[in-house]
Amino acid sequence: MQFSEILKRNRDALVASKKDFKAIFEISFSHPRCILWEEATHQGVIKHTYGEAKGIILRAATALKERLGCKDCYVALEAENSFFWIVGFWAILISGNKPYLVNTRYPVPLLEGIASSLNIKFVLCVGDSHLDCKKIQIADLQSDTACDLDLMADEIAFSSSATSMNEVVCFYSGKQVAEQILNFEEIVKECPQIIKHRKGQLKHLAFLPFYHIFGLFAVYFWFTFFGRTLVFLTDYSAEVVLQTCRRHKITHLFAVPKLWHGVERALNQRFKDKKWFFRLIGLSTAMQNALPCTAPLMRRLFGFVNGRLFGSSMTFCISGGSYLKSSAARLINGLGYSLHNGYGMSEIGIAAVDLRMKPKHLNEASIGRPFKSVEFDIRDGVLWVKGSSLCSKKSVNGLMTEVDGWFCTEDNAANKSGYYHLLGRTSDIVIGDNGENINPDYIEQQFSLDEAFSVLGLKGETGEALAILVQAEPCQLDEIKKRLLEQNALLPPIMAVRKFYFTTQSIEAEGKIKSSRRQIISRIEKGELNITEF
Repeated sequence: MQFSEILKRNRDALVASKKDFKAIFEISFSHPRCILWEEATHQGVIKHTYGEAKGIILRAATALKERLGCKDCYVALEAENSFFWIVGFWAILISGNKPYLVNTRYPVPLLEGIASSLNIKFVLCVGDSHLDCKKIQIADLQSDTACDLDLMADEIAFSSSATSMNEVVCFYSGKQVAEQILNFEEIVKECPQIIKHRKGQLKHLAFLPFYHIFGLFAVYFWFTFFGRTLVFLTDYSAEVVLQTCRRHKITHLFAVPKLWHGVERALNQRFKDKKWFFRLIGLSTAMQNALPCTAPLMRRLFGFVNGRLFGSSMTFCISGGSYLKSSAARLINGLGYSLHNGYGMSEIGIAAVDLRMKPKHLNEASIGRPFKSVEFDIRDGVLWVKGSSLCSKKSVNGLMTEVDGWFCTEDNAANKSGYYHLLGRTSDIVIGDNGENINPDYIEQQFSLDEAFSVLGLKGETGEALAILVQAEPCQLDEIKKRLLEQNALLPPIMAVRKFYFTTQSIEAEGKIKSSRRQIISRIEKGELNITEF
């Protein structure tokens, strides 16, 4: 069956269904011969079809139902992306219970508080668990009989990224997940490139964790609903990520800006004194602006670079989760990888992606236009969202509230001819010397350093000051200071950085898929991150 036929068939089936998790499961696993996942091992590449996976899941659900002995309870699922995660997720739902997707990068005290609030008694895991609950190994869930779907639950729960350091849990029904999936129809109409296959295959690198909103909706649900292939990583080191992309001929990669900014820093260092490379990037950008279909040609043209990066098979990339620098977008798009910027939150799901194909648009780092399931409104410079795909309810530190009507994202935004641009978090805004609100995201974009750095507001003896914190060794400071002063002098005086600090420690919190200024400031205040003024 052609993929266009699968798209229409599955879309029509979901529209005609009750739009619950039972329908999503039945439709997702209705193409038994398609490859669900691939993974490289010492014995070679292992593959499982959707048909094989369905049988394993239904038998695991039977075993789990007998082990749990309860119904309509929250059961924790603690695992990194893997075939076991998929088995555990659906087995919990089919057993009549509701999965809480454990963010393995969450601080343990927050996890313990959430487990207590949700009265979680069991945790499905692979190996050990952070939770003080009865552990059930997913690999041990085996039975001779397949479970039916009559008892299937219709709610999932997961946490936000913990940037606020509060116990935040968002709850989604099958209907809200179905509305997210159905956005795909309009996305494909506007941007057919998103379903571009290579030699009949669409392979998505499962880089983003499925317990995070971006990975769960934009990677897992969007693509497995239409029978596409996920490729799992043996570990998340840069070398393994790049090798996996090349070895498996990955076509799609969705990631947080941390990855794209890292690629930008590495290439800037590699071609630091080679102006011809950046002129070639400019020529490639101009060519793609005139003819977007030339992106594959550009990937081959930059084979001397891409052969050590993601290879030439990558056709579609999305960045989301936090602020994407325009300079990184220009470089990635110049290489022919087609990097699109998206927007979502744990409370609102995936709400927008810039689906235009020309680099001159994508390099602006717009988040695009809202999907059909949501509406956007800007009030006093802040983005508000409502729609049918938002979470149904939200728990903050054990206090449950319904999510109904307009939701305040606390993101500053602007609408430019129908395309939305994020201007930073309201909590990150720094009050300047004359009372002016300064957006550190904008200031950060004006600096170009090979080293990791962050622009943020730090408290001093005279109040909050706009500061820049650079991750560097002391021997690098003379050269860094020279570049910073030159770049800072180009800013309007009101926006100039007042304080300069360095640290030899990582400014990105260990184990986090993304970092926030709030986390950096918290680590400084707690003495976990040592900084020195220079």
